[in-house]
Amino acid sequence: MEDKSFTDKFNETVDKAAEKAKPYVDKAAEKAKPYVDKAAKKAKSAVDKAEEKAKPVVEKAKKQVKPVVKAAKTKAKAVKKAVDNKIFEHEVIVQFGGNSYYAKDMNERAIEDFASKGGKKDAIKQVQLYVKPEERACYYVINNKETGRIDI
Repeated sequence: MEDKSFTDKFNETVDKAAEKAKPYVDKAAEKAKPYVDKAAKKAKSAVDKAEEKAKPVVEKAKKQVKPVVKAAKTKAKAVKKAVDNKIFEHEVIVQFGGNSYYAKDMNERAIEDFASKGGKKDAIKQVQLYVKPEERACYYVINNKETGRIDI
């Protein structure tokens, strides 16, 4: 027969003590109930009063914040428009030894290779491609830690 561990003995002792204390705890809770109810009523009244007093302050804050939020949205739209105007379509094509290698194709294939090895596409934040046409290979690094190789 196996001896009980200290933890098992401790847990048994705690369970026995809790069982013996239960009637006393129940009796104390029953005696405390009217006081708890009275305190809850007072607390509710205080909360209601605080909410009532806070209403004008909250409304004033909302009115003061509205123009700031509106200005921030307007500024954000202007910044987005400026950034969008700076972004343009591009395509990278590596030519070597009479062959053309398209970066877009290598990127897609690297992502598929990563996913086929258990990686999650939606977790990708960054893809780096290292094209080695002399090896007919493209090495990739995803999120600065997952690496792989695809043939081109």
